[in-house]
Amino acid sequence: MDYPILKASHAGLAYLSVMLFSLRAVLSYVRPDCLQGKLLRIAPHVLDSALLAAGITLAVWAGLSPHAQPWLAAKLLALVAYIVLGYIGLKKLHGSPLRAVVLVGALLLAAYMIAVAKSKMVWPF
Repeated sequence: MDYPILKASHAGLAYLSVMLFSLRAVLSYVRPDCLQGKLLRIAPHVLDSALLAAGITLAVWAGLSPHAQPWLAAKLLALVAYIVLGYIGLKKLHGSPLRAVVLVGALLLAAYMIAVAKSKMVWPF
């Protein structure tokens, strides 16, 4: 596999991951029982593992380091915050009015990561 194909795969996986997270967030309100199905419990982990593996491979192939590339460090910090907010929003705040705020915050972080990846700037807006 060459770099452009891996880069396109990484981008496609990122979009799929955000779409799946969005679907799970909506389902957590309208059909929470659906989230207990095997597919929606396993697919996010498989998809996100492939996304992370592609991202790490791209960084290694391109010789990028979060220490030398501030945009990459910002993207990784945003990834950690996205995971934490997603976990809290989907697993811990059932019935809380803060749940929607946390889930929207996670989606905003996902949008930020995509914008950073495209612009290679810490503040792409």
